[in-house]
Amino acid sequence: MVMDFKSCLYSYGNKYYSVAMVEIFLAAPIELRVIIVGIPIVFILLAYLGMAGTNEAIDFQNRMWKDEEWRKKNK
Repeated sequence: MVMDFKSCLYSYGNKYYSVAMVEIFLAAPIELRVIIVGIPIVFILLAYLGMAGTNEAIDFQNRMWKDEEWRKKNK
């Protein structure tokens, strides 16, 4: 059941509210829709890459430290 925007705003049920939100999203310009959908995707991607990069940097520093300790021991 599709209602017009004004009647959706005045009904207090969750059903009509979600219909209004979908209609507002679909009526938005494509640029705004790309931003709304893209922000969560980019945030998740950056969070993953940040964690992976941090772990890689920590592992690299640990290897460097172990190598330095090995050199000191076998000098």
